[in-house]
Amino acid sequence: MKKVFVSFLLLLFCIARIAAQSDSQISQYTFFPSGFNPAAVGETGMIQAVLMNRMDFLMMANGVNTTNVGVNMPFTIGNSSHGAGIRFVNRTLGALWSYQNAYLQYAYKHTTPIGRFSVGFDVGFINSRIDGTNAEPVPPGGEDSEFHEPNDPSIPSGEVSGMRADFNIGAIYSFERGFVGISATHITRPILQLDDFLTDSILRAMHIIGAYEFRIPDTKLTVKPHTLFKTNFVFWDWHMGAIFEYDERFWGGLSYRPRNTVGVMAGLNILGGLSVGIAYDLPITRLITTAGSVELVVEYNFEFIRNRHNRRHKSIRIL
Repeated sequence: MKKVFVSFLLLLFCIARIAAQSDSQISQYTFFPSGFNPAAVGETGMIQAVLMNRMDFLMMANGVNTTNVGVNMPFTIGNSSHGAGIRFVNRTLGALWSYQNAYLQYAYKHTTPIGRFSVGFDVGFINSRIDGTNAEPVPPGGEDSEFHEPNDPSIPSGEVSGMRADFNIGAIYSFERGFVGISATHITRPILQLDDFLTDSILRAMHIIGAYEFRIPDTKLTVKPHTLFKTNFVFWDWHMGAIFEYDERFWGGLSYRPRNTVGVMAGLNILGGLSVGIAYDLPITRLITTAGSVELVVEYNFEFIRNRHNRRHKSIRIL
């Protein structure tokens, strides 16, 4: 399995530079792979609830703010294994533009002697909204500028929005110490009609993820390298990093996005299956003046056990 993981990393090194803009950036993606790959629902073997908030361009007025919320769980039908979930995304880009996504998720899982294979899909909608009341149509040259048109029809006078169905698909191969996965989002490339003049086209995107972990002998330290490549076939973005976890409770890590950002991560596994983490990304471009981005994640994993005499919740940390 180590050969599989190493080969996967080498493949990513060979891909030319192309960044997916259709989906929000996530630095702590190993906590929430179902946020872009529906095959990941039910992979933890427990009920998982995740809340993630990311604030981009901290020192820039009207920056980008993204909130991801998801709940998923495994279940069985006869001898077959499945996963199901629901997730929501709210993303605001400055004072003008915002997106809202909502999905139902499903995955089918098949276990073999060499690992488990999962395939899944998201079914939902995406809503795009522009608040034209916050627009400033006057260019830097003033109203007398040759580029100024007081009644520009492309700038709405109020709030306009459009909604379309949205579909995502994915597959994951999990083995003893890691997993690799691939997914395609917005596969129908939805075009949202906001008003008579404005449309918003959501580009298709592809995500390839890989993660591995190994324990350093005679220590309580576990190393967890991971990588994520994504593209909308116009631009690309590649994230690589590693988390160092001590005693299965505390962790810290580093990340790097070529020609984009360097980052640090830290977190804590709290008793009762509750985990919290934070990531900070500092741009290595001219955007360094924005002071970077901060991402917070809260994750809770638990089991729901029910029989005739007792109904209770069982935490991942108390087995």
